[in-house]
Formats: sequence, structure tokens, C-alpha cells
Amino acid sequence: MKKIIVTAAIIASACGIFGVREILAENTTTHAVQKGDTLWDLSGGYLNDPLLWPKIWKFNPGIVNPHLIKPGQIVKIPGRKKVLVREVSADSGIGPVESGSSPLARAGLASTAEPLPLVVVKKDQPLAGVQARGGLAIDPGPYYDRGIGMVTNDIPKEGKVLRTGQGWQGAALGETILVSAPGAQVGQQFGVYRDMGKVESLEYFSKSPGHLLADIAIVEIVASDASRQEAVIRRAYAEVRTDDMLGQVPERPAVPARPAQAGAVSVKGAVVAFHMMRQLAGPEDILYLNIGADQGLAPGDLLSVAGEDQAEGRTSGEIMILKVSANTAAAVVTKRSGHEIRRGDVVGPPVM
Repeated sequence: MKKIIVTAAIIASACGIFGVREILAENTTTHAVQKGDTLWDLSGGYLNDPLLWPKIWKFNPGIVNPHLIKPGQIVKIPGRKKVLVREVSADSGIGPVESGSSPLARAGLASTAEPLPLVVVKKDQPLAGVQARGGLAIDPGPYYDRGIGMVTNDIPKEGKVLRTGQGWQGAALGETILVSAPGAQVGQQFGVYRDMGKVESLEYFSKSPGHLLADIAIVEIVASDASRQEAVIRRAYAEVRTDDMLGQVPERPAVPARPAQAGAVSVKGAVVAFHMMRQLAGPEDILYLNIGADQGLAPGDLLSVAGEDQAEGRTSGEIMILKVSANTAAAVVTKRSGHEIRRGDVVGPPVM
């Protein structure tokens, strides 16, 4: 830990002025593949952009099928040309970060060779990107471009993905896939979804709030006849896989430009799941609640979130509602949150 702090201090000193900036870093690391890993996930975790997965593939000529990597396999990760040095305010509760707290680690993908993020501390400065409390904490727009997902019992049944044009089980942006979509016409678009499984109830005698349905991609039918239907992936939030489901293209909610408000939480609500069934959430991560429009929530609402056991020492975090159904909601953790959010944490009015 001491080495991490010293390294961060040296880099901060060399750069001169604290701020969000990029520094050169010629580093190459390795990753021991775990069950469920994909190049898409590794690229998102190590390179901060899942669409850069072809760079990792090119860097590993031993990987014949980029959509099939096996547990125990060693994957080399190309060094990033630039590394982001991020500043935070001293009273945010965030200090130099160890590898276990990175987004990749939260997704269960970290290896012992994972590069450490650099965090420098600057006093008496607000977190970057957080607006005044008189308005929205963050712009919700970009989150609708990365796939939000939802806890629901409405499972789409308009078709499914059969396989890719190359015969692989997975496909990425711009690739052609074979689908089964009865009655679909050329030019018609579909949302691609994946059932991540049933979300367990928080209490023994209560029922499940539904299944976690992940937004995977948007595809367009480019050929359709009696023997074959082809679609091209026009937008991808994750790797498209065999047996993913086709449904309506997800709608983008209209988030009104209005002051932050509590969102009339008339009943006790809680965090029930995380994006892609991960185990924890931190700033910029998506999570899901067991309350929704029927309890007064609307896109843009800010809420506080905290653990039921105050003795844990986790201060209140903040989330912003992105999407609602009758009794569930999807939200993003804002940058005001200095601690991880866990399943079962309770929500309430925002801390203004």
C-alpha cells in the first residue's frame, strides 16, 4: 500500500497541477481467464472500452476464436498509451486505490497483475462532473447509450439469436448474425436481451421482483426469406450470444430538466440487483430497486442509499433514477458516493 501511495505522489508531483489528465504508460499485463470471461469484458475492464476487444485479440495470436476463451488461459493485455489520473476531494472518503476496488475487480475479473488506478487528492474542490444541488447531479444521457437493463417479469418473445455468420457463439458491433424472428421485415430493428436469471427476494416470505433482463444490443434485419434471416448489430452494449432474445427496441425515457427532488418514496425500497448480476456497485455503476412508478419514482429523481447497519461505517451514497416500471427501477450510482453499494441497502430522500 505504501508503494502505491508513493507512486501516486511522484506522478502527481511530476504533472505539476492537480486535475484530470493523462500520462504516458507503456505497460503490458496478463490476465488468467476465469469462468464467464470474454474479450469484451476484459477490454472494458482493462482498457475502459469494450469495443477495443479486437486489440486484445490481435495481441494474442494463440486465440483462434475471439468469442471462446477458456478458464485458466493466460491472455496478454496490451499497454494503454495513456492512463487517466483522477483527482478527488479530500473529504470524499476516497484515497489511493488498491486493485481489489477497481471496476474490473467489482465484476470479478481482476487478476494479480491488474494495473492500479491512480488517484490524487485535492482539498476543497468539488468532484468533477457534479453540478450544483439545484439541478441534476449528472447528465443521464450517456447511460442510455450503454445499456441499462431492468428487473421485470416481461420476457421478450419476438425471436432469438441462432448463431453468428462465422458460426461462432458470439458477435460484436457490425457483425452479422443469424436470427429467428417470425414475420420480421428487412429494415426492421430489434432490441437484443439476455435473461440473467431470477432476482432473489430480500426477505424469506416475500416474492421475487422479477428477472434481470440485460440490454445487449440493437440489431437490424438485412435479409429475410423462408430459409434464412440475417441481422447486423447496429449498436452493442455487450457481446451478442447464441440464444439471446429479440424484442422491442428499448425506449429512451425523457428526463425533464428540473431541480433534484426526493421522488415520493411512499414505501420502503431497497437495492435488489446490479448490472449483469454483479455483486456490488460503485460510482457510475447501474443497480436495480424493488420500487418504481407506483411508489412515485420518475427518471431523474435523486435518492440516497445506505446500509441498514449503520455500524458498518458506510456513509450514505446517492443514486439517480434512469428507468422505471410499475414496481421496479434502474438507477446509476453518482460520483457523490464514496462507498460501495450492496444488495439490501435501503433508499430514501436525497441528501441535498
